[in-house]
Amino acid sequence: MAADLQKQVQDALDPASSVACRSRCTAAVSRWSMPSRGWPSKTSARAITRMYAALLGDLDDVPLLTEERLREATTLSMSGMDVVFGMPSAWALVYAIGRPGSSPEDAPTAFGVGGAGGSFAYGDTASGIAFGLTKNRLTNNFSLVTEIVQIVTEATGQ
Repeated sequence: MAADLQKQVQDALDPASSVACRSRCTAAVSRWSMPSRGWPSKTSARAITRMYAALLGDLDDVPLLTEERLREATTLSMSGMDVVFGMPSAWALVYAIGRPGSSPEDAPTAFGVGGAGGSFAYGDTASGIAFGLTKNRLTNNFSLVTEIVQIVTEATGQ
């Protein structure tokens, strides 16, 4: 399963793949785009990835935020133990810092938010990567998104 998933991600990251916007990982999301079917999700992987690409200024050359405002929105504002999930967490004004499978210290330029049932989306100001994954089958963990993020991270040399 992991080898097949890795091959699918690498194929989707191939520059010859259809790309909805210029972020490298959008190809993977566009190719697999399916709307999340679980409540309270209201978006698709493609839509949430496009939003993060726009935050990074990488969508039709029209940024949602100025570079200064993006820096403010993604600068660490608090960290500590998440009392709900029982794990360390770090937050900017709106976004969690880091990406699934890494600590905030290992990925300080990544910012995003997990969702119901194990979905996750993030952008990375250093690499320009925008990533989004929504799920049709809700689970109470982020193991699938962590696995796919790791594959994307390795495939893009992060």
